[in-house]
Amino acid sequence: MPSSPYVSRINQIDAAQLDDEIYKVLRNQVKRITEYQPVERIDRWQPEIDALLKFLVWNFSLRGGKSTFGQQLLNLHYGNINRTKSVLYLILIVVPAYTRDKLLDGAGNRRLSSLFDRIANVAKLLEFINLLIFLHRGTQPRLVEYLLGIPSRSTTTHKPRNIGYSYMTRELLWHGLMELFTTGLPMINFHYLKHTIKNLIPRRNRGNVRRSFPTMNSTTKCAYCNDTPIMPMHAGCEHIFCYYCLNAHFVATNEFECMVCGTQLRVQDAKTYEARSAMSYSKDEAAKMIESAGHDS
Repeated sequence: MPSSPYVSRINQIDAAQLDDEIYKVLRNQVKRITEYQPVERIDRWQPEIDALLKFLVWNFSLRGGKSTFGQQLLNLHYGNINRTKSVLYLILIVVPAYTRDKLLDGAGNRRLSSLFDRIANVAKLLEFINLLIFLHRGTQPRLVEYLLGIPSRSTTTHKPRNIGYSYMTRELLWHGLMELFTTGLPMINFHYLKHTIKNLIPRRNRGNVRRSFPTMNSTTKCAYCNDTPIMPMHAGCEHIFCYYCLNAHFVATNEFECMVCGTQLRVQDAKTYEARSAMSYSKDEAAKMIESAGHDS
């Protein structure tokens, strides 16, 4: 079956992206293999490792064929590539990156480093211009392909992408659910729902709960999240809460029961914890606390 001269832009861009992703996967695997080696030794040889990986990818793709791994996955190949252009392709993707990494790795000459940065900026500008030309022309999305004159060709007769209604329905449903969750979930007051449901469930009477003064030490945990209290606060019982944990409940409701001792906590009693003992409270403060406890009973 003869190959088709037309190749869609999206297929060419996808092939380039697949090539980049394959290289990144191999690079990450090498990092995992060498993660227990001394860091300074690996960093010293990182440019050589990257160059070797690019050579291996080239060796098993373009050296013996006409397509990269990304193109093979999408049934593409380079139309007029030969051995000379294949070697030049390897040089253009390996040598500039290797030179840049070695220059940045060593001390080097500051003037030379500045010159190389300018060259890199010019190369990025040319890549951008080539991308604009590609969007208009539809061939050679990468600058190296344009310099070597190797446009992509399809290995099969061109057929438009067939996207079934079931696939489109799943995609629309998924995106709709994602928008619903990301927009709706932050608007739901889960603390309010929790306290509303809790109030509907009959509970046994715990009896008279005496209000006490909180004390905090190195083993104290938040009564709600059971973690070390962050910006500790209390609201009338002997337990400490994180600032967010306590105020999140008071945003939902003005009163709620401590989930440990069952003391009724009120928003007006919320205070920042101060490192002082109960004996340091004045008699008037203690009398108010006892009177408040009497009202609760």
